[in-house]
Amino acid sequence: MDRPATAIPQGVRVMPPKEAARLRFAESRLLSVFERWGFREVVVPTFEYLEVFAAALPDSEKVEKFVDRQTGRLLALRPDLTSQVARMVATTLRHHPLPLRLCYAAPVFRHEMAAEGRQREFHQAGVELIGLPQPEADAEAIAMAVESCREVGLARFQIDVGQVEFLRGMLDGLPPRPDRRGEILAALRRKDALALDLLLQDLACSEGVKAGIRGLTELYGQEEVLERAEALAASERSKRALENLRRVYEVLRVYGLTDQVILDLAEHTGLEYYTGIFFQVFAEGLGAQLGGGGRYDSLLGQFGYECAATGFAFDLEQILRALEKQQALPRDTGPLFLIIDFHPDKWQALILARTLRSKGYPAARDIIVRDLEGSLTYAKTCGIRYALILGQPGQQTDSLILRDTESGKETPFAVAQFCERVMSGALAWPT
Repeated sequence: MDRPATAIPQGVRVMPPKEAARLRFAESRLLSVFERWGFREVVVPTFEYLEVFAAALPDSEKVEKFVDRQTGRLLALRPDLTSQVARMVATTLRHHPLPLRLCYAAPVFRHEMAAEGRQREFHQAGVELIGLPQPEADAEAIAMAVESCREVGLARFQIDVGQVEFLRGMLDGLPPRPDRRGEILAALRRKDALALDLLLQDLACSEGVKAGIRGLTELYGQEEVLERAEALAASERSKRALENLRRVYEVLRVYGLTDQVILDLAEHTGLEYYTGIFFQVFAEGLGAQLGGGGRYDSLLGQFGYECAATGFAFDLEQILRALEKQQALPRDTGPLFLIIDFHPDKWQALILARTLRSKGYPAARDIIVRDLEGSLTYAKTCGIRYALILGQPGQQTDSLILRDTESGKETPFAVAQFCERVMSGALAWPT
């Protein structure tokens, strides 16, 4: 059966004014944080050649692909923004002095099965810090993520921080059994010590290695995790990674952010992508993560430019779901003013609208012919805070009534007096 012309593809959605305003609210708040930390926004194409995304998203089945009719090559709607920024740095910005602090906000596209209830188009905002290998750069990314959560209005959230090199060092002592390695990683993610015992018992490796891998399930918490991890780290690789994590944690202590951070050394999200510190952002009341990131020093090398890099991105829709769970969504608002004019000659309404807009106040005119009650109902429905009423019976020609649509309070003004006070900034409006 053919779908009607009004249908939209599965996995995408439309956003009416209220939802669009909330999305832009989250986006603008995040970009304001990035700007305060010295990051500058970049814009990248909506689609690129498929190979640009091969490193960041090796599962090409999740990529929305199509053929370039000009070249015959495969193109992809961007499933990831980090890869595009990496390509930009390795080409357009290759000779720019380091470090580069770049940020972005844009939709991304991934092919998800409709039965999983996931979107194929969603919105991200994030940063990439290029050219700094020091632990301070990783700490800066985590600190920005914390500040970002606070800026959008989240009260209860945490940052889970891991170190993939520590985990890799622990796994180096295992015999090369790819099938068993995958099962061990799955058990570590579940923190299933019993399953680990069964998987490790017949492997040809030392008891120390086995004990260390079992102990990973308990390396979850705050600063005390570092001491327990030190006792388990047998390889030089793990020891170096742990020292790196310790230095990042010390910088976060200086920032005063350790209360927001949980260390998790058994987590291995993006094990093949990240090269050191990585982190995930979670909010109370929402099972899915809001965002995450970490160090990816090898990615730029795949574009011919060896350079250190770290960064993160937020899923804006998930942020809005978390705000809804915490009852912290911003109030829905329309234009600040609705001008309701019953005069046959609308010149005063036009002057009012021009005056308000010249000072940056959103103002709409109620052009439809209807009674006052209908106009006020419209204002409330649209989230308009104030009505400016002119030309009612018994009202002086050069006067207006300022009505607060929430409280019903009314204040009379002469039109000229009101315009003068707007221009001088003598009237302050709650937003």
